[in-house]
Order: sequence, then structure tokens, then C-alpha cells
Amino acid sequence: MKRAQTRGWIALLVIGLPVALTMAAPAVAWDVREDPPAEDFRAFHRRFSSSAYAYPRHSAAALGLTGFEVYVEASYDEEFDDEPFAATVLDDDLTGGFLSVGRVGARKGLPGGIDLGLSYGRALGGDISLISGEIQYAFFKGGPLTPALSLRVTGTRTTGSGNYDLDQYGAELLLSKGFTLLTPYIGVGAVYSEGRVGDLQEDDTEFVAYAGLTLNLLLPKITVEVEQGEVVQGAVRLGFGF
Repeated sequence: MKRAQTRGWIALLVIGLPVALTMAAPAVAWDVREDPPAEDFRAFHRRFSSSAYAYPRHSAAALGLTGFEVYVEASYDEEFDDEPFAATVLDDDLTGGFLSVGRVGARKGLPGGIDLGLSYGRALGGDISLISGEIQYAFFKGGPLTPALSLRVTGTRTTGSGNYDLDQYGAELLLSKGFTLLTPYIGVGAVYSEGRVGDLQEDDTEFVAYAGLTLNLLLPKITVEVEQGEVVQGAVRLGFGF
């Protein structure tokens, strides 16, 4: 692995997860300018909306009526600050030059193989906050010899005082197979994102794919996920529950 990528994963673990835990807004935060060039805003919107998407970071298996999970997580999009739009769309530099979105959230199992989830996220060092919701239905709940297969639908929108507004909707198919300590999973889906700043508006539909692995310790569950949208990024989740 390249040295820069190694530093990035270390930054994700050491900086990203504590940020997700605290969600503290810095005194000076970067934001999207009120009047960026249209082409640069289009490039920013495609990259940011893809990186900020609320990927599952969990398996396809239903939690069950008594099941629940609470979690903190952080994503890592390397060299976001090196893109040309960073100088014309953003009003300040990103912390460390990369984009990280920290989230805290909870999921709860319901009858019939349905899970509901809600999370709050914030871009590291930025003035963009996100509220996300999800509903997941398990077609096949999985067992000792069979995988689980689920349909997952998500929605995200910005909240707070930032100039950039985002509305986002996604649908995915998620497949996983649980073992004693490890649960690998994969998924594919499509995401529609609408971004606005000032008089500019951009709409974008993108296909996403991901693969992850959960280490099922009693306390905690640790998930690492690799995600392919506009670019490839990584994410780590630290969860508690059953």
C-alpha cells in the first residue's frame, strides 16, 4: 500500500472516529462559496455527493425484533483538496487535504425482516451537516449455510447554516454471509443527488458498489468498507448492539 494511503487510513482511525464521536463544529469551517463557477460546482457536487452518501457499512441480515445497533463511523476520500474545484468552490482548505464525513447513528430491527436507521453526519472541518435515514428489508434472512439478501433504501439531506444544499436518495441490493466472528458483504445500487448553491442546481444519478467485512466482537463490532462511487474511498464503523 502506498505511504500516502497508509497515512490516510491512520488519519481515518485516529482523527475520523473521534470526530464522529464529538461532532464538534470548529470555530472556522470551510464551506461552499455562494457564487462558484458552474462547471466547477458541477464537479464538486458529483465528488462530494458520492463521498458523503450514506453507505450501509453493515450486513444484509435482519436485526430481528429485539436487535439494535448504535455506531460511530468515518469515511476517507483521499486528495479531495487537490481537485481543481477546491480553489474555486471551497472558501477554505480541508483538514489534512482529504474529505472525511463522520456519522453517529442507530438502527433498530422490526418484525418481518425490516430494519430502520437514522444518522447525523458532518464533514470534517466543514460547515456541511447531514441527516440520513434508511429502511432495509431482508428477502432472505440468512442462516448457517445460506446468505442474507436485502433491499435497502436511503435518503439524505443537508441541515444547518452551510451554503450548499443536498437532497439524496439511494436504493441498493445487499448480500452477506455471516460466520462466527466475520461477516463479509457486498452490494450495488443507484443514487440520485440534487445539489444547490445560490442560483446553481445540479442533478446527478450514479451507480455505486461496495464490499465490507465486519469483525463480530461482543463489544464492539468493527466494520471496514471499500466504496466505489465517483472515486474509491474507505470507511470504518465502530458499532455496539446485537
